[in-house]
Amino acid sequence: MIYKPQIVKELESLLNSSIDPTLFPYAKGNSIRIGSYIVRSNKKGYHKIFEIGDNTLIAETFCKSSAVALAKALARGQSKVEQDIMSIDKAIMKHYNDCVFYKHTIKVTKDDTRREVASTRYDIARYKTLQARNHLDKYIYA
Repeated sequence: MIYKPQIVKELESLLNSSIDPTLFPYAKGNSIRIGSYIVRSNKKGYHKIFEIGDNTLIAETFCKSSAVALAKALARGQSKVEQDIMSIDKAIMKHYNDCVFYKHTIKVTKDDTRREVASTRYDIARYKTLQARNHLDKYIYA
């Protein structure tokens, strides 16, 4: 098989370059480790971010993606984005809870008008939840 010289050079440069270990989260037991930070889930479904060295609680998030994004940003030294990630997490929590409420309303109501209104609001809340999750992915995969 013949390989293009450009591809071989790019692969060699990738292998020879130093790779920052904070860019690669890994699961160990019931936690996710990113650099010097750990993301753990509790029984209530929230996710806590701890610093490994002194085991101090950094933050608590609703969404696992938010916790991973925050831990990754902190491991890179980007503490400025913490407020942005936490506000996105708050928006996800709000819209997710709205989805749960509207879904329940759709299930139990006998009024067709109320069901249609709840269905429309459910679609909007679901869209906003997915939009916020996609915004978080920019912090995770950047």
